[in-house]
Amino acid sequence: MANERMMASMLPDLTLLIPARPLTTEEIGAAARELLDAAVADKVKAGFLRAWALRGETAAELAACAEAFLPQALDPGLRGSWNGRPLLDCCGTGGGGLNLLNISTGLMFILSAMGIPVVKHGNRGITKRSGSADVLEAMGIRIDLAPEEVPRCLEKVGCAFLFAPAYHTTFAVIAPVRRALAAEGQRTVFNLLGPLLNPARPDARLVGVFKPQHVALYQSALELMQCPLFSVVCGEDEESHQMIGEVSAHGTTLLGGTLRLPGGVHLTSLSRVPDAIHEKLDSLLVRNPDESASRLETIFSGEEQGLDRETLLINAAVASWTHGTSASLEEGLEQGAEALDSGKALEQLRKWQEFSE
Repeated sequence: MANERMMASMLPDLTLLIPARPLTTEEIGAAARELLDAAVADKVKAGFLRAWALRGETAAELAACAEAFLPQALDPGLRGSWNGRPLLDCCGTGGGGLNLLNISTGLMFILSAMGIPVVKHGNRGITKRSGSADVLEAMGIRIDLAPEEVPRCLEKVGCAFLFAPAYHTTFAVIAPVRRALAAEGQRTVFNLLGPLLNPARPDARLVGVFKPQHVALYQSALELMQCPLFSVVCGEDEESHQMIGEVSAHGTTLLGGTLRLPGGVHLTSLSRVPDAIHEKLDSLLVRNPDESASRLETIFSGEEQGLDRETLLINAAVASWTHGTSASLEEGLEQGAEALDSGKALEQLRKWQEFSE
C-alpha cells in the first residue's frame, strides 16, 4: 500500500513544473499534504523542496502554503484579537547568522507592560545560539503550555508563547528531510514560514527579516493572508552595514506594511542614529541563552542605557505604532521607556515566572 501511495505522489510532477511557473493554490495544497504524508518517500520530498527553494518561493506560494498548514496546527483557543484588542506577534525569519540578544522575545515584556496583548510564535535557536524558546527557559518561563492554558496565561500575564514544534506536531514527519537538506547548506520553504504560521492568527504583527528583498515578499504574503495590521522590517547597522532582522537603533530600516504617516502616506523606511549611542553592533551579541536572559533582565531593571536598550525601544515603538496603541513613533518610544523605567516590564517577567511555577 505504501508503495502504491508513493507511486501516486504528485510531488515529482510538481517538481518539474517549478522552474517554469509559480504553483497554483490547489497545487500548493496538494504539495503540503504530501510533504506531511509519511508514505511519500523522503527523497521525493527533498527533490521538491530543493527545486522550490532554488527557484525562489513567491509571496502567493508562501501565503497558500501557510494557509494549507495552519488548519493542521493545535488550536490555542485564541484567534486574531483578545478582549477587543488585536493580538500581536513579534516573530522573525531567523537565518541572519548573528548571535544577537533576543530582541523580539524581550519585546514581549515591554509591549505587554504597555497593555498590548502578545502571543509570540517561536522555536529554539537553529541558526543562532539563543532562540526565543531557549531564552524564555533561561528566564524560568515554561514553553510547554498546553493549548487550554494559553488563554489563562494571556489573562494573568498579558502575553503568551506558542512553541512551534508543540503546535505544529505534523511537521515531525518532514523533520528528517529538513535536517538532511540543512546539512547540504540548503534552506527550504520551512525556513520562511515561521512568521506566517502563528496558530492564533494575530491581527497585528511585527516581522523581522534579514534580507532586504524579503520585505516586499512578506508584505505581499501578509496582505494575501488578510492580516489587518503589520510591519515587515529589515534594519541595517550604520557602521558595519550588517543587516539585522530587527528595526535598527543605529541606522536605516526598510519597512513594509500598514504603517502610515500623516496624510495617509505609507512609511517605507526609517533612519535613526542617536548621538548618545556610540556602541558597535558587537555589543548586541550574546554567547548563549543565559547571557541573553541576564542582559534582558538588566535592561528591564533600568540598569542599562546602551544600544541594547535603544534597540528594544525602537522595536517596541514600531510594534506599538503598528498595533495602534501609539499614534506615532515618538509616542511609542515614550511609552516603551516608561514601561522600562517604571519597572512594569520587569514586573511582567516576575508575573510570568510566577505563573510558570
